[in-house]
Amino acid sequence: MVSMMKVTAIMRYGDDAFEERRVPRPVAAEGQLLIRNCATGVNNIDLMIRRGELAQAAQLPFVPGVEGAGVVETVGAGVSQFEAGQRVMWFGPFAAGGYGQFVCIDARYVAPIGEEITFFAAAATPVAYVTAHHMLFDYGRLKAGSWVLVRSAAGGVGVAALQLARNAGFRAIALTDKTKHDFVLANGAFAAFDYKESSMFDQVMQLTKGRGVEVCLNAVAGSTIAEDLMLLSPMGQVISFGHLAGPPTGSAADLLMTHFTKSIGIRVSDIYTYYTADPVGLSATLSKIATDLRAGRIVPQVFDVQPVAAVAKAHTYLEAGTVRGKIVISID
Repeated sequence: MVSMMKVTAIMRYGDDAFEERRVPRPVAAEGQLLIRNCATGVNNIDLMIRRGELAQAAQLPFVPGVEGAGVVETVGAGVSQFEAGQRVMWFGPFAAGGYGQFVCIDARYVAPIGEEITFFAAAATPVAYVTAHHMLFDYGRLKAGSWVLVRSAAGGVGVAALQLARNAGFRAIALTDKTKHDFVLANGAFAAFDYKESSMFDQVMQLTKGRGVEVCLNAVAGSTIAEDLMLLSPMGQVISFGHLAGPPTGSAADLLMTHFTKSIGIRVSDIYTYYTADPVGLSATLSKIATDLRAGRIVPQVFDVQPVAAVAKAHTYLEAGTVRGKIVISID
């Protein structure tokens, strides 16, 4: 007899997208863990799938959810570092199915969590902190005292970047709405400026004594890539990892040749390139993040927890742009 489980699937694109369904429970293959999923983080990729922006890659019906936390149910062949009943957090592939009761995840993308860590905090950790860690430490080539500019600093990746930068001795400048300045300063920002103020450029340059910043972490794109290039120090780089304001504007000549004598760069960063191209590296990063989480060196900020039956509300909150940290869904 086939064991069944509940999932919340996207059945159609748009606001009225979700329906609960019953589907066969997955079985752990070699090298995998079957995890009874207790919570899953909500990410922008979930919103893009629901809106039909990734229709070619996510055919309906589709169960979103690429990260989460729960308890190991069964251990696949060849896995020795985990056991049934263990509390874990996981980072899954595009089709991991985190809006479901069970997920099968390769063991290398799973990390243990202690009893003191809630499933909600753990579910808010993998995507945001692995993304931020990858950009700061694999791309940035930063050293203690380096300046880092973080746009959307009150979001999930933004908060992760601020905390990791603070822990490494970097000086992070948070760009966000004024109402969120106290929040980002409490989470590790060295300074916070309002991205809407025309004086923002002068404020950053004054703070850095005219040098500029070594790295800009940019989840916004649109016209902001060109703005960030003006704020870079020599040899600095803008890392574009999101498009909240649409694709970057301007040609390569417009963006780069103006700053030729500073030898600066623009790069894009998609965490799933890291996931597929360097699984050993991502696994090591997730392990480091889990160690920091257990030690209290990082503290995920959970803005709200919604039951899976109210997943549409969770999406609405994230789309509204008022979230501070992460939205998490509780899986029953």
